[in-house]
Amino acid sequence: MGRYTEYQVIGRKLPTAAEETPKLYRMRIFATNEAVAKSRFWCVWLVSGGWRLIVGQISEKSPLRIKNFGIWLRYDSRSGTHNMKRIMSKYLRGL
Repeated sequence: MGRYTEYQVIGRKLPTAAEETPKLYRMRIFATNEAVAKSRFWCVWLVSGGWRLIVGQISEKSPLRIKNFGIWLRYDSRSGTHNMKRIMSKYLRGL
């Protein structure tokens, strides 16, 4: 498994007579390379006829500053509802 980096993908639907200038959609995706980021963008939007306008890697604003990230999760099991919390301190947002 490779190192994950953050990508920004911007796309839109194809223009039609009813909608000449469709909305732009932007996603921030963590992926191993650009090809994976592009495919994840289309899997989420499920647009058969569309344009992918921009794909670019997002760089860190302050790479030497420690950042704290937290994940809260709730799930149901046979014994009841469980809450989980995980906090990490890292320099980079990608893994």
